[in-house]
Amino acid sequence: MTKRVLLLISDTGGGHRSAANAIAAALSEIDSPCTFECRIEDVAAHCSFPLTQLGRGYSMALRYAPPVYGALYHATNGRRRYRALVRFCEPLYRERLRDLFIDYTPDVIVSIHPLLNHAALRARTDAHMQDVPIVTVITDLGNVHESWLTPQSDAVAVPAREVYERALSRAIPPSRLFVLGHPIHPRFDDVTGTKAQLREQLGLPQEAFVVMLMAGGEGGGKLLPTALALSRARLPIHLVVISGRNETLRQRLVDAAVGVPTPMQVLGFTEKVPEFMHAVDLLVTKAGPGTLAEANAAQLPIVVYDYIPGQERGNVDFVRRNDLGTVAIRGTAEVVRAVRTLLRSPERLEQIRRNQAAIAPQRSSRQIAALIANMANRGAPRLQAVASL
Repeated sequence: MTKRVLLLISDTGGGHRSAANAIAAALSEIDSPCTFECRIEDVAAHCSFPLTQLGRGYSMALRYAPPVYGALYHATNGRRRYRALVRFCEPLYRERLRDLFIDYTPDVIVSIHPLLNHAALRARTDAHMQDVPIVTVITDLGNVHESWLTPQSDAVAVPAREVYERALSRAIPPSRLFVLGHPIHPRFDDVTGTKAQLREQLGLPQEAFVVMLMAGGEGGGKLLPTALALSRARLPIHLVVISGRNETLRQRLVDAAVGVPTPMQVLGFTEKVPEFMHAVDLLVTKAGPGTLAEANAAQLPIVVYDYIPGQERGNVDFVRRNDLGTVAIRGTAEVVRAVRTLLRSPERLEQIRRNQAAIAPQRSSRQIAALIANMANRGAPRLQAVASL
């Protein structure tokens, strides 16, 4: 028997699609009488203008006017204000999302984007599919946006204790809450080999202190000035820079690597991030929740150098509150100081790793997939609510 799983995302950044891909990969592994067919849908494709431009508008806002995006985030982050936004947007998606549900006839609907939780509930009612469960998978950390918190969802997978507490404050029943971690790809659970073996496979020096610099799958932001600052600081490090799908940025970094005193290895998009995270000593990254979750799972200390206003501020606070690394968001000089301090403090790095081991749920995407599979089978979830607290 095949069960259909409809995963709802919006391609505003790459994180939501990455989370959906991780869940789909974990569902494909489940050994049960049922197999699971997954369909990942960018809901903007089923909306009317201007929501059809949501992804492009998001990218443009972050590139040219991050403070404006942050102000919009905060302006909608309240019960009444968010309800007003839902009322405005509802006519733009309601009928088309209903038709998508009727056409695909899913056995379970999974929302992996904050703006789609209320939309999915309304479309389910319109499609007369109240018997089809809706699972919300929250992918942000800390003090998450109001739009994530829907008490009507049949199950809510949350990534951390802070999100669980906020969900309780918004009247989501504890019986529907499952602390399972952020859905990172199962490949992160399956990395094998010692650190020395991984370094040999990846072409990394065995004895060096290796720092990896990332900015998400699309690259950009403050990655270039941060890379240049670290590569010119004459720190005793080997620098790995992953520029993602941004080919222009990759070429600029390759050109810059020729004339700097620090060895700098430049990569574009790579499927080897799980192996790199287990092989290097320190990660310098923007505060994307997926990257932070991956680093925590690999017990890789973090320096946060940038964040998206509003949306990722809670992730920065999450790093600080749980002592998972250093926050250095005041410029490249602060980033260089943070890296210099950490490479001189092995005991501090070890304490961070212990903190990460304590806070990161293991096998997160597989646990979320098990919850979704149980909901698709319309049985009571076998996982215990708040299992990781």
